[in-house]
Amino acid sequence: MIKHRSNVSNYWLQVIAALLFLALLSPLAAGEGEENVSEFTRDFLGVYNFSADKLVSLAEEIPADKYSWRPAEGVRSVKEAVLHVAGANYFFASLLGTDIPEGVNPRGLEKSVESKEDAIAALKTSYDHARAAVKAVSPENFNQEIDFFGNKVTLRQVIMILGNHAEEHLGQMIAYARSNGVVPPWSQKSE
Repeated sequence: MIKHRSNVSNYWLQVIAALLFLALLSPLAAGEGEENVSEFTRDFLGVYNFSADKLVSLAEEIPADKYSWRPAEGVRSVKEAVLHVAGANYFFASLLGTDIPEGVNPRGLEKSVESKEDAIAALKTSYDHARAAVKAVSPENFNQEIDFFGNKVTLRQVIMILGNHAEEHLGQMIAYARSNGVVPPWSQKSE
């Protein structure tokens, strides 16, 4: 009987944790300049901002002397991973119809930025650029198809791929940080 109660307690703890997580996302969804966008865009940006903020805070937490660390030969370093996300943000924004800013080479960012501070600045600027690109897509164009590496995808799918890409590399950066003894800022209170 006690084991059954423990399982029920764990279930309710998980439900409460999920509700708290959703409550945290709600204020994020109503960010500045997002009141005149579609529900899909607002919801997407709420989740995207949550991930972006985590990745930026983690990039800031990792010491500069660890930015050249890589888990194995031929794998991106910490700095290269941060800049890969920045470059991809510009690339996905261009697929959504937003021009890449003059002087920005998304494919060359990983090799052209040297310092931790410049890498973080590039990441933040790229997130702002990607957010603006997402906001610029009108709901009437969500189903517009484009070529994506030989596949037809909608602009809505590109937006979701943008978010998935950011999440994928947030996970990568968490692993990189933990491998270097860095606790993510949002976990520091519980450890």
